[in-house]
Formats: sequence, C-alpha cells, structure tokens
Amino acid sequence: MRARQRLAVVATIVAAAGLTGACAGTPDADPYPRAREQFTAMADELHTVIMAIEPTDWRVDQGQYGARPSGCQLGVSSDTGYSFTAVRALDLPGREAAEIAAAASEGFAQLGVDAETVERGSGDAREVTVAGESDAVRTVVVIRPVDGRVLVSSETACTPGSSSEILTAIFGEEQYPDDVWRRLPATEGPSSVPQFSFPPGSPLHYDATGAPILPPPR
Repeated sequence: MRARQRLAVVATIVAAAGLTGACAGTPDADPYPRAREQFTAMADELHTVIMAIEPTDWRVDQGQYGARPSGCQLGVSSDTGYSFTAVRALDLPGREAAEIAAAASEGFAQLGVDAETVERGSGDAREVTVAGESDAVRTVVVIRPVDGRVLVSSETACTPGSSSEILTAIFGEEQYPDDVWRRLPATEGPSSVPQFSFPPGSPLHYDATGAPILPPPR
C-alpha cells in the first residue's frame, strides 16, 4: 500500500507541473519541476526495492542520496544534460544470497518491473546481481555473499537541462559551499519520504568529519 501511495505522489507532482505532455527530448524553460519528477520516481523505485529486501534503516552509501544532479552527455551529440544516481547499502551477514535476490525480485515485481538475476565469480569474489529497468530508472542490486553486503543503486537517464541550475534550485544558493552534502540524509528507513529541497538552514545529517549524526534530525 505504501508503494502505491508514493506512486500517487509522483503522479500528483507530474500533473501539478503540467509535464504529462512534455516531450522527452525537449528541455523545459524551468528544468526544476521535471527534475523533481525524475528524482521522485527514482526514489520511489529504490525505496520499494530496498524495503522489500529488508525494512530497516539503510546507509546512504558515500553520500549518494540521489538529489544532486550530475552532468552527462546526450547520446553521441555534444549536448549536455543531467541525471540522478542514488546508492543504498546494508550488511546482512549470514543471510543467503538467493533469499536476498528473491526479495529484491519481489520488490521489482511490486513495481511491475521484470528483473534479471545473474551470478558471477566464485569464492570470496562471488557476486549475485539483480537488475531491473523501468521507463524512468535502472536499478541494480549487488549482493556479496562473502560478507553479506548489499549495495542497491538507481540511475535516471540523461535528460536535457542544466545540472548547475537544478543544483542551485535544490540548495537555494547560487554560490553554495563545499559542505552542502551535510544537508542530505545519511540513512533511509521504512518511514522515509523523498526530499528534493535543501535550502540554507536545513538540518545537517553529517558532522564536520563526515560521520552521520545519530539519531538523525527529524
């Protein structure tokens, strides 16, 4: 039910922004509404998959919350655009890789996405990967049986638009400091909702050393 509610939020955002008739290859005059839609769709898919694996607090791996756009190149042209990438990590030592992969596949099934499971390597180098791709996002689950580490990453397609303009809108500053990442959530749990605005004065989720602040600000 919660996944359906989050998808309803995405649909509301799309309708409110008037994006339903927008051409995928045409940049908007204001790229922020479209970027927010893409981020929210990515966040919803990622959340559904990680909660299907284990409904607990996951780490935002290496600060990859997902709301900071990255510049990218559109196809074979010299045109530039933006994309979003989010990464979550959790250690599940002692849990069978096949069980984790099955749970991930169930999460994809909830989204109506067909997932493919592939096993590579052997011994300590063995990895089990579950990957699924929707119209909006590609999500990959990597399971390392040797230590039980699970890494889940989601990435949107490269879209026309200025990553710097979107970044400025998200953080509310044209000249944002180097430590804006401290405003980004350090964990994602069952009650987390997507955040796409971190203006000056927002709660800090990391201390000056880069360690997550516990308990996290609410």
